[in-house]
Amino acid sequence: MSVGLLTVYFREAEGGFVHRAQDRGLSVLAPLQTGTARAVQPFRDGWNWVGDLFNAKSENARLKKEVDALRAGVAEAQATQAENDQLRALMQIRQQVASIYPKGLRFVTARVIARSTTAWYSTVTVDAGSGQGVGKYDAVVNGQGLVGRVTSVTTDAAEVTLITDQSSFVDAVVLPDRARGLLAGSVTGDISLQYVDKSAKVEQGQFVVTSGMKGSIFIPGIPIGTIESVAQQEVELYQSVSVRPFVDFRTLDLVMVVER
Repeated sequence: MSVGLLTVYFREAEGGFVHRAQDRGLSVLAPLQTGTARAVQPFRDGWNWVGDLFNAKSENARLKKEVDALRAGVAEAQATQAENDQLRALMQIRQQVASIYPKGLRFVTARVIARSTTAWYSTVTVDAGSGQGVGKYDAVVNGQGLVGRVTSVTTDAAEVTLITDQSSFVDAVVLPDRARGLLAGSVTGDISLQYVDKSAKVEQGQFVVTSGMKGSIFIPGIPIGTIESVAQQEVELYQSVSVRPFVDFRTLDLVMVVER
């Protein structure tokens, strides 16, 4: 019957019996189909919404993983860049002072692994010790300038007293006129240049470097900082000179120990 109807349908004219029957059937079924479509639409929409929700959650989880991976990659890249910058700075200062140091000295790169836990002392611990050739009283520098001196050594670590410590004293000069003084730390972490002759020309912004006088553990010319303020009093024999260090001790990480 189906084959016969299809044969008649394709052979008869547009106004034939089968075509008219199809049109009548469409007119009868169309309202029913419309109602059924409207009744089913909320369920279809709900199913699609659930599907989209699961897809969105899956996509969100995937994107979160990608973001976490990208964030970790950026953090690693920034850490690597910061370390490379520090190493380049260390190499620069090494090149600057290499011609000043006596022959036979060696530079040992180390990383800060601990800091003093009390405000009364300004010290750090580095991961290089006597096993790497580090000795007591060796000078410690970084790419910015003078950090301090080694005051205690074990096989694989060393304690460094910073120039900001109250027990730290460094012979220093002010450039360019080479006014001489003794750089001292303090309990507050501030550093000052003491015993600067009252007649010496010292101005804000001038550079302070190690003097390297005979018997000092520091070679001459290591950058220390700049003059921050200068004060004089009639009754005092010396000027009161405040110094801002080049080294940022809050972010101290890589350092270089100068072996003697």
